Amino acid sequence: MRSDIRVLTTVVVLVALLVAGCGSTGRKSDPNANVVKEADLPAQHRAVLDAWKKGGAAWEVEREEVRKDPDLARFVVDNLVLDMVQAFDRSRLAATGHAPGPFERAQAELIELHDHSTDLLAGLVGVRDGVVAFLAADTLEKIGAEANDPVAKLLEDSSDETRRRAAELLGKLPPSPSGEPRILEALGKLAEHDKSWIVRAQSARALGSRGSRQSAKGFAAGVLSRAMSDEDETVASSAAQALGELNEPRAIPRMIDAMESSAAQGRPGLLKAIQTSIAKLAGDTKSRDVRAWRAWWRDHEAELARPTASH
Repeated sequence: MRSDIRVLTTVVVLVALLVAGCGSTGRKSDPNANVVKEADLPAQHRAVLDAWKKGGAAWEVEREEVRKDPDLARFVVDNLVLDMVQAFDRSRLAATGHAPGPFERAQAELIELHDHSTDLLAGLVGVRDGVVAFLAADTLEKIGAEANDPVAKLLEDSSDETRRRAAELLGKLPPSPSGEPRILEALGKLAEHDKSWIVRAQSARALGSRGSRQSAKGFAAGVLSRAMSDEDETVASSAAQALGELNEPRAIPRMIDAMESSAAQGRPGLLKAIQTSIAKLAGDTKSRDVRAWRAWWRDHEAELARPTASH
């Protein structure tokens, strides 16, 4: 519990500094108002910052010492996040083909120190400042599979926007080596039951993206098939599009049923989304009505209704 409190406290303080220091927020606060002067830092902290600024072999050696000290590592990570966001805010990005600039160096180091940076970055995904949240998510995406668990925790956040951002990021992350079923179930729950339509829509898209990389697609296909009947047409259309990405031809009969229902209910956007996804799964772009698609499925069922892993 103490470590969780420390992370939360660090996030709160760090966000305050970022909001004060970034021009993108439109505030006029002094960016240095809450920052400890380097001269006032403990000697070890000053030495670490100096090594980071110099880079090269000296920093490679110092980094390994930093890894061994959680408190020192957190100090470094806090400063790296500040450097990254401020460099981005000041457009200090390297041009294509040039050596890494301040932004690239800071982000690369956060990725290198992912054991110490991932939880903090996940906390920043939910902050109000869109630039900070975007950069945190971008860095976590580059960190990869190890970011899954901290990001998945955000699916339970009280903020609609935080849950939406978490779902979007999970749709981009690679599968979790140990927690994939739990993440798919969490996304499925949001896709069907979240109070916010935009969270349901984003969760459906993420479920389709992650489900497409699984050999067993039945859970995702079932959730998305049910989500096509969502009262919100954007959610229903997102579910239909996600089914197209899922690469599960056995979902076609349920999609034909949904196509018939959407036509009867006068939902043209959903109808179009379903038609597009059926054509994608079928590998046949010929325009067909419900009756024609049912006939097509009867002709191809034996071939396509086998387990996905055999395709």
